[in-house]
Amino acid sequence: MSVLYALLVCLPALTFAQSFDLRPYNESAATAFSHVDLNHDGVFDRNELDATFKAADINHDGTITFHEYSSQIQGLNHDPHTNHLIHALFEVYDADNNHQLDHHDYDLLFSLADSNNDNVLQKTEFVHYVAIIFETAESV
Repeated sequence: MSVLYALLVCLPALTFAQSFDLRPYNESAATAFSHVDLNHDGVFDRNELDATFKAADINHDGTITFHEYSSQIQGLNHDPHTNHLIHALFEVYDADNNHQLDHHDYDLLFSLADSNNDNVLQKTEFVHYVAIIFETAESV
C-alpha cells in the first residue's frame, strides 16, 4: 500500500471521476486538485487536508469508515460503474489495513506525496502522486 493513499486526500478526488476510466490519470488528478485546493492558492496544505478529513468524517469520531466514505461519494452523484474503483481507492488509502481511515492514513499519504518535504503539496506533486494512485486503483 505504499501507494500514497490518498490521499492524500484523494477521497474527494474520486468524486470528480464521473466515468470508470480515469485516463489520462494526470488530467483526472489535476481536476481533483482544483477541488481540494480550497483557497485556490495553488498548493494543498495541511489545513485543506484536515478540512477534507473533517468533511468525510460524518459522525466526527476521528475515523472514516467505508460507509462514510462511500456515502460521501454517492452523495456527489458518482457513476455507479465506479463502485469497484471506490472500493479499491479506499483500500489504497487505508495504509494500516484496519478498514477505516484516520489522520494517520491521511498524514502518511500526504507525506508520501510531498516529495520535497516542505509540508505543502504543489500541484505537480499532487498530480504526480494522485495519478499513480488512480492507475493503481484502476488496475486492482
